[in-house]
Amino acid sequence: MRNRLSILLALLLAPAIYAAEGMWMPQQVPQLGDELRKMGLQIDPNRFADLTGDPMGAVISLGGCTASFVSPEGLVVTNHHCAFGSIQHNSTPERDLITDGFLAATKADELPASPGSRVFVTTKIEDVTSRITGNLSAKLGDAQRARTMEKRERQLIDECEKPGGVRCRVASFFEGAQYLRTTQMEIRDVRLVYAPAEGVGNFGGETDNWMWPRHTGDYSFYRAYVGPDGRPADFSKDNVPYRPAHYLKVSSAGVKPGDLVMVAGYPGRTFRYRTALEVQNAREFTIPTIIRYGTDISQILHEMGKGKRDVQIKNASRINGFENTLKNYKGTLQNMNRGVITQDRTDREAKLAAWIAAEPARVKKYGAVMNRLDELSREFNTTRERDLVLNYLPRSSPMLAQAQRVYRWSIEKTKKDLDRAEGYRDRDVPTMMSASNRAQRTFHVESDRAGLRYMLEEAGRLPAGQRIAAVDQAISRYGLEGFLDRLYANTKIHVADERKRMYEESKAQLDARKDAMLEFAAALLPLSLADEEENKKYLGASSRVRPLYLEALREMSGGLLSPDANGTLRISFGEVKGYEPRDAVEYEPQTTLSGVISKHTGEGEFDAPDALLEAARAGKTKEYEAPHLGDVPVNFLSTNYTTGGNSGSPTLNAKGELVGLLFDGNFEALGSDYLVDPELTRSIHADMVYVLWIMDAVDRAHHIMREMGVAPKY
Repeated sequence: MRNRLSILLALLLAPAIYAAEGMWMPQQVPQLGDELRKMGLQIDPNRFADLTGDPMGAVISLGGCTASFVSPEGLVVTNHHCAFGSIQHNSTPERDLITDGFLAATKADELPASPGSRVFVTTKIEDVTSRITGNLSAKLGDAQRARTMEKRERQLIDECEKPGGVRCRVASFFEGAQYLRTTQMEIRDVRLVYAPAEGVGNFGGETDNWMWPRHTGDYSFYRAYVGPDGRPADFSKDNVPYRPAHYLKVSSAGVKPGDLVMVAGYPGRTFRYRTALEVQNAREFTIPTIIRYGTDISQILHEMGKGKRDVQIKNASRINGFENTLKNYKGTLQNMNRGVITQDRTDREAKLAAWIAAEPARVKKYGAVMNRLDELSREFNTTRERDLVLNYLPRSSPMLAQAQRVYRWSIEKTKKDLDRAEGYRDRDVPTMMSASNRAQRTFHVESDRAGLRYMLEEAGRLPAGQRIAAVDQAISRYGLEGFLDRLYANTKIHVADERKRMYEESKAQLDARKDAMLEFAAALLPLSLADEEENKKYLGASSRVRPLYLEALREMSGGLLSPDANGTLRISFGEVKGYEPRDAVEYEPQTTLSGVISKHTGEGEFDAPDALLEAARAGKTKEYEAPHLGDVPVNFLSTNYTTGGNSGSPTLNAKGELVGLLFDGNFEALGSDYLVDPELTRSIHADMVYVLWIMDAVDRAHHIMREMGVAPKY
């Protein structure tokens, strides 16, 4: 077995395997054409650079997840866990869509997705680097530099969004060396069409999450609607299905080991260019602390819902969010503690230092880069304990989160639009109101109080010099339980009509309410504002040095580098392939229906629907069995490099056809956001053959299949 570190360095330096190394920007793909053809690509690689063509015109963002159009009538397929918020929003104890699933018999039966749901169709990407960083005076202080760049970014966004019906964003690439503006059509009427039962869509639950082998049908369907004129519009019975210029062809042929597969989507964040010191801080403090907070709050929410289905439904999305993050962070920490990631950073920085020292011109240009980055990192982390507690107070309490949002809005709305804090501009108001409406289905006062109590106790353990004055003063005056009694007895933040009025009121009107939760939010605000100012100083200082760091790495490698993921459209390439997680253990790259049956226990996380078991027993599988498996394929592994935000991404075969839905990664590779290990890094996909079998033989979603151009077999 080859040394893993040597393989990782080879990935960085050898052009022959560039294509499989990263998450590529669409405009970079043509440069990989020769290698992609060797991997088996059967379509022109230049097609991936055409965002309005086939297949990229069919790949869409849901704002946190990815999806794709699969019919000429705006039918959208994504993961079950990506649609979970809408499934939860439409669920009640009497009509439990989480457990039973949902299938609209006609378009008229489709349900509004959760408030704020969007479909974003990318139509344009353009370089605006010179308009962000050009002519920046060297005399600007760090905070002022950050504010100037932020203002330029906002002006570019306003210019882009002026015609209406689009959402624009300016994103940083290569640590600030390049800035690109993305234009997306924003479709605001999104409806839930079909979601399988929990025993399919979340089969295996948290036990199987991030693990292989998997047997999960992680899929659901939305539909995008627009006004009769074809333009984006708010929900209305008069709206019509959006007709995309392109939609993916669904393949029922499946995949086999060795097949080329491509994942197109919107990955969230990766950290492959973080320094050794930054990795050390993540390993020693940030990740372990987030694991502790998430574990404890999730357990609190579970306890609050015991024997109470209405409470379980209210807390479901929060629990899912915490637990998905927990599994990810636990695996990342485990791999960090193996030392490979830290060693990679140390070796890379030593190699970079030697390369810089080899030529005086490099010393002059790059010589101070690493020392300055480490200096900034140390400065940024001087209040890390307090900052994380401050961040988690609203995460522990949706009611406090809304109170903070309401109070901050009362201040920001009095300013000029360009001068407001991020998230409080006029363009953000619909999103803010949708989030408020969505939060209503998650409020459970007792759960909220229990979560906030936990974080207040954590605040009480902060070291001297990092105390949160608003918390200390409240506890000193009332005692912990007394403060909580006062907080929840004297607030109306959780009352929908009252909260709507609060958003419309001035700061003076809010103060006059004497609402305890609003008063606590107001007391926390000065520290939050001070933190924001410190963050601006850090960002401004970083913008002077991080681009040089990436430039040095790129020059040293002598090749093409894929930038860290940042929520923009990317493409990764790989093959269907298993892996060896440890000595004497080898995982095959595909699982089957037989595995679902063998895992089925009839309760908890492994409770497959009766209709699935009956279809399997009746032999309604032959038309979907893969010849090389002799069974219906369920999930498959690939060597594609993906991360959070890629959930729901279409997995394409060499012809550009839809063969799967990316939904997870393997536990052994968690940490790949920092460092990719080719021997272990795998992505996990729901096989479209299994999706079609469930639709056909189990849920009888025949009208949806026909809409996608697939003929039912049963």
